[in-house]
Amino acid sequence: MKTELDLKTDNTTKIFWKFAIPSILIMILQSTAGFIDSMFIGKYVGSNGLAAVTLVSPIIMLLAGIGTMVAIGGTTLSGIFKGKGDIEKSNNFFNVTIVLLTIISIFATIFVLIFGKSFGLWMGAEGEVVIYVRDYSTTLSLFFVPFLLNFVMGFFLKLDAKPLAAVIPIALGTILNIVLNYIFIVYMELGIKGAALATGLAQLIPFSMLLLELIFKSNWKFKKPIFYKNEVLQMLFNGSSELLSMASVSISAFIYNMIIINKIGLNGVAAYAVAIQIGNLSIGMFYGLAESVQSAISVNYGANQFKRVKELKNLALKSNFISGLFIFLVVLIFRENIAMIFVSDKSTIELSMFIMNFFGFAYIFSGINISFATYYTSLNSPIISGGITVYRSLISLIAGLLILPLIFGTNGIWAATIFSEITSVIVAYLCYKKWPFGLKEKNKIINETEIICKLAN
Repeated sequence: MKTELDLKTDNTTKIFWKFAIPSILIMILQSTAGFIDSMFIGKYVGSNGLAAVTLVSPIIMLLAGIGTMVAIGGTTLSGIFKGKGDIEKSNNFFNVTIVLLTIISIFATIFVLIFGKSFGLWMGAEGEVVIYVRDYSTTLSLFFVPFLLNFVMGFFLKLDAKPLAAVIPIALGTILNIVLNYIFIVYMELGIKGAALATGLAQLIPFSMLLLELIFKSNWKFKKPIFYKNEVLQMLFNGSSELLSMASVSISAFIYNMIIINKIGLNGVAAYAVAIQIGNLSIGMFYGLAESVQSAISVNYGANQFKRVKELKNLALKSNFISGLFIFLVVLIFRENIAMIFVSDKSTIELSMFIMNFFGFAYIFSGINISFATYYTSLNSPIISGGITVYRSLISLIAGLLILPLIFGTNGIWAATIFSEITSVIVAYLCYKKWPFGLKEKNKIINETEIICKLAN
């Protein structure tokens, strides 16, 4: 009796829903770490603590982007070779990815421990906020290894047609995070350090469970990895679109924070921090839907089953558009209730509600852009994926921040997000019309990574 999904032959709608529900749950559960931290910090530390978490997030995001580059690059290529039937090479990519990601996580921890004291000053903060930034970033950095490995282990379990395997471990980690936040912040009064400690320690449960799942219940085999220069370059190049995504978001968030501090002040940063919390959960849902078909697309692309690739892509696009509409309505109706979860200051609540009007509308288009970028990553087309991502997260956003405030005043700061998402949908659609299956012409797939490797040699 058949017990596992076959990504190359089973019905695409069945594959989508089998992967979509656990993917959404995992991404939302992972996103709740920052949401829960912000809720406890806003209530028990104050607006300065909330501003500190927002200020430090671009740097943490950039470091996470480097790890994500390896994780996505490795799992995508592993999936493509699995689709081609080369199980040995697919498994080697698994081992190379795990080892490289561990090394990168350790170096990221060392970097933050050394420079964490300066992060707040780099962001233009002062006084108590600088101390909060240092305490939160350095404490959280101690847990970078389980953070990033949890992410990649979940991906490899999905690639092994076990989409549900990561849900329970991540859920238990989320529950533990809530309990530890209460113990460390409310009961022990450890403040912002307690929030970071709770988030970090909560990662150890899913880390242990996912590792055991990979060792004893998956088809992946832990072996000594064989590092080939060209293959590592392929991994890094393919995952570079994810790094560009994280880097672009990090840079734009840094610019956003600087503009808000200069135009409105730290109270504006706190209001912005509240407004983006529902956005973080929404992005988790969008990525969950987009990545629910990533493994299946990679495998079918490797098997040259392009009709199935198109079907899977369309399922992700339609689902994310409907989800965006739903989230917009939720934000519009419940924005005051959402703001009151995090802060009690009336002026901060009012400003947060105002910002959410703009961001909520932008969410209608966010999922479409994320789906297109993730789709091209699945096809091993990081140039197109990275181009869409950089335009959305950096180029269009900066253009909006430069132009719209001149027309609409401070309202233009928040309207820049809408401008970015709408114009990015247009760019992504034009890319798809020209390159529906990546750089593929006359049934001959042009492997971007091979071109780069030849140039490197």
